[in-house]
Amino acid sequence: MAERSRYDQKCKDCQESNFVEDRAAGDLICQDKPQADRTRVGGATDDLLSEGGIGATVITASTKEGGNTAARNLSRLQTRNNTDKTLQQAYSQINRISDKLGLTKTITDTAQHYYKLVYEQKGARGRGLAAVAAAVLFCACRQEGLPRTFKEIEAVVPDATKKDIGKAYKTIMACLQAEEGAATAAPKRVAVSDYMRRFCSHLGMNQKESKACIDVADNAVPREGTTRHNSPWDGKSPNSIAAAIIYMVTQLPAATNKPSTTTIALECSIAEVTLQSTYRDLYTEKAVLIPKWFAKAEDLQHLQQPRERY
Repeated sequence: MAERSRYDQKCKDCQESNFVEDRAAGDLICQDKPQADRTRVGGATDDLLSEGGIGATVITASTKEGGNTAARNLSRLQTRNNTDKTLQQAYSQINRISDKLGLTKTITDTAQHYYKLVYEQKGARGRGLAAVAAAVLFCACRQEGLPRTFKEIEAVVPDATKKDIGKAYKTIMACLQAEEGAATAAPKRVAVSDYMRRFCSHLGMNQKESKACIDVADNAVPREGTTRHNSPWDGKSPNSIAAAIIYMVTQLPAATNKPSTTTIALECSIAEVTLQSTYRDLYTEKAVLIPKWFAKAEDLQHLQQPRERY
């Protein structure tokens, strides 16, 4: 709507020009009418932008005369526009990373919601846009039960290192935990089995082998809410435990796929020495961890003896 038409219009009932502009609907709403008589035509909103992506500008006589109110309104409008521009740039970055990783729309939407919460708490200040975008996607993947490792995400984000993403992640977690009454909870604890199906698929393992790995993972680190006991591998990262389980299962006679430790470590984004160290811990409980439907007691003799600690 042109500036001249906004200022020249008068309310047909009260003949005043005290309007609120509904930018989404393209209407002017008279401020002098009783609240019950005001009509506001709802427009599409975007909860990921400031004020839902719409705004209201008060048009009064002082704005027409170029007074202080007009200056304040213009300043608020410019601030809102700058905020929306920053958020839109972040959402575009999140979309690009998500596309490269083949993530679902649900994960992308969750990541964008996390970013808005962090931005509003000023948690993104001093952090590179790429690092924060990568970190909120890391959180969203965990929240949706489809986790990715820092190394996997770093591989598709050339403008941020694993260290940068890790620091941004800690800031984001602090912001999410501080958010009271938020519509979302902080990302849930990741189960080892959450990683397993994807790792097994990438390594070319069949359904039976994958099922055995998932069963071992659930035995080693039960899912959240399940009673568990202290284990030698407590404190190890989920992808390290996943790698060690895959190595253990693929050594057994029932497994036809025999990937090397180097291949497994590369797929699971860990060092080979970390795989061997975690395997050593799991090996002590092999009879309890490995399901009997996949391997008999005598089959366990095929497992390699762990390397000695250095």
